[in-house]
This record gives sequence, structure tokens and C-alpha cells, in this order.
Amino acid sequence: MARPHPAATVAAAIALALFAAACAGASEAPPLVTATPPAPTATSAPSPVPTVEPVTHLLFTGDLIPARCVYAKVRAIGDWTAPFQPLHGILTAADITVGSLDATLSDAGTPIGCTPTFNLAGPAAAVAGLKYAGYDVISHAANHIKDCGVAACGDNARFQTDINLIAAGIQPVGDGADLAAARRAVVVERNGVRFAFLAYDDIAPWYHATAGSPGSAPMDPATVGEDIAAARKLADVVIVLPHWGVEYTASPSARQRAFARASAAAGADLVIGNHPHWVQAHEQIGRTFVAYALGNFVFDQSWSLETQQGALLDVTFTGTRVTATGYTPVHIYDQYQPRLAPPDEAAAIMRRIDDATAALAAP
Repeated sequence: MARPHPAATVAAAIALALFAAACAGASEAPPLVTATPPAPTATSAPSPVPTVEPVTHLLFTGDLIPARCVYAKVRAIGDWTAPFQPLHGILTAADITVGSLDATLSDAGTPIGCTPTFNLAGPAAAVAGLKYAGYDVISHAANHIKDCGVAACGDNARFQTDINLIAAGIQPVGDGADLAAARRAVVVERNGVRFAFLAYDDIAPWYHATAGSPGSAPMDPATVGEDIAAARKLADVVIVLPHWGVEYTASPSARQRAFARASAAAGADLVIGNHPHWVQAHEQIGRTFVAYALGNFVFDQSWSLETQQGALLDVTFTGTRVTATGYTPVHIYDQYQPRLAPPDEAAAIMRRIDDATAALAAP
């Protein structure tokens, strides 16, 4: 074997010494450096999205009586939408349109026509006009709900009227096969809000329902609270529709006002009445708005100016709260057709409502 060169031996020795020194230095760990984390950046909390409450418009009309001269006029025209054509746009623009039917609309009896009579029977065909007008709810708690016209027909006219309304997509309220059914609310939902309607008659006790017989719900301050409480379980808003008061007067009677107070105390949101054939006062009882009567809407009483007049009542709900009310005065032309009242007459109708309202607050 060849011997290593002396210079190579020296170089190797030097390299070995450097390696050993390096290893000795590596045995001492460098100092630990701890990094300080950056401070968190402040961020704003997300803003809550405001809840937008739905706005729902309800429209109420005065007395509907497609009988007597109205029947004769429209029969000659041949179109049961004719009474409602001038106001069709207003009637159908509402989310819920509500009327008060003080007649029967059936083929169980024979309408008498344009002659003096208190028997207010209309034909089943008249329901087509109510459907065209956009009615959703019809109070049938009134003093002519069993009228048959020329010949007696028992309870058939009342029963068929309700059947005809339901077939047209309109809910009758305030009458039924017995007292429990007559006192039961109907409910209409719009924009996610449930509206319950109750209706009562205070004029014709001979047509009132009993536990075992059909008819209308009697207006009773002692029991309306029970009905409102039952309706409140089904709905968010409760509306009471009484058929009450003294005919041809603008001021509500003491009995009307007592029932309105009982309804308000029980939690009704609205009380909207009819029957006097004149517009009457309105008032606010706590959180309850009360309109005592809206006058005539489709009827033939042309013998006085007041009975040819009425008012539409628009009620705006924001969510479940009444946030606005407003009247639109109307005049009935040719004994059958309501139209917007001319400006001067509209102002006179509103003065009558306002004067009667102011009188309620007088000492």
C-alpha cells in the first residue's frame, strides 16, 4: 500500500480540528425568540336587518240590497255587474273587501220588483255582481236574511244565499245553522296576517239563531267577549260587524255605543256597523276604531238625499296595527249604481260624519 503524502496528513489534521470546533459550537442552542402576535383588528358588528311589516288595505262598504227597484233596474239591463262598474277599480284594489248584505240572494223565492215592500229578496244571479266587485267577506247578520219575495220559503232563501256566496268565493259571516255557527268567526289571511270577522244583528230578533234553529247571531254585549277571545285564537286581528242602530239618523244610539265599548274592551281591533241607511259618526275607543254606519251602497231609497249617499271606508293595517283610516263619499244614481260623489256633495257627506263625531265628544 502507498503511504500518504505528509502535506495531505497536515491538511487532514487541520480539517479534523475545524470540524471538531464546529461541533463543539453547535452544541450550544441559540436563544429562543418568541414572536408577539399582532393585535386583533377591530371589526364592527353586523347591523340588524329591520323587519318590514306588511301593509294591508281593507275596504268596507255600506248596505247592499240587490232587491226591489235595484232588481228591476238590473234585470232590464241584463248584467249584475252593472251596479259596481263605476267603482270596480276601487273595490278590487283592496286586499280585503267587506260588505253588509241586508237581503237574500237565492232562487228559493221570487223577487217582488220595484214596488213598495219590506220584503227584500234578490235573485241568485246577483251574486255574480258581488264576485265581480271583489268582495271577500259579506256580513249576513241582518233583518232581511230570510226574506223570500212573493211566496214563503222557510229558511231556504237564507241557506241558499250562503251557499251561493261560498260558491263565488265569498265568505258569509254572522248567520248559520244554529247559534254556535252564527257566532263563529271567519278568517281571511293576507300578507301573512290573519283577519277574523264576526257579525251580529240587533234589529230582527225573529230571525235570530238559537241552539237548535238557524238564523243570525244576536248582538249581545254579554257574550261578544267570548266570541272575540275565540276569534283571537285563530287570527291576529279581530273585526266586528254589527247590524244596529236607528234608521235615518247620523248619531249612534246609546245601545250602539255600549256594544262598541264592550267590543273594544274585549280586544276588537275594528267595529264597522251598518243598517241606519245614513252615514253616522265614528270614534276611537282605546285602540279600537269604530265606524257606526257607512250609509247605503247599492239600494233604491231615492226619496231623500241622505239615503242616496254613503261612504267607502279604507282601513290600512301595518302588520296588525291600524295606521290609517279614510272615507270616500259616494252617491247612488238611478236607484242602483253608486259612483264617486261630486266634490261639493262629498264635502257635505264628510261634514255630516264629522259633525256627528264631534257631538259624541260634547259634554
